[in-house]
Amino acid sequence: MTKVNRAVAKIQKAIDEIDEAVVTNDIKVLSAISASQLSKFKESLSIVLTIIKSDNIPPKKERVIGISRVIVDQWPFDLELGNIIIEAEQAYKEI
Repeated sequence: MTKVNRAVAKIQKAIDEIDEAVVTNDIKVLSAISASQLSKFKESLSIVLTIIKSDNIPPKKERVIGISRVIVDQWPFDLELGNIIIEAEQAYKEI
């Protein structure tokens, strides 16, 4: 699997997991993070996915989403969704 395909898969998984957390009203997630914050993260990841699919990937220095910093600073460490989102952001940076 190429780095681009890996990034697309991880970003799509993160988007799907965010959707699932909101739709199922996952108490573990929503007790720590607002639905509004999750919506903004999903929007950012969707934009990145569109950029990748349009083959318009910016230089590495410009591939900063910033979601990881928020997760590390504010989210509980044992929240699996946080790890999934961080992995997606890292995969984008590694393209």
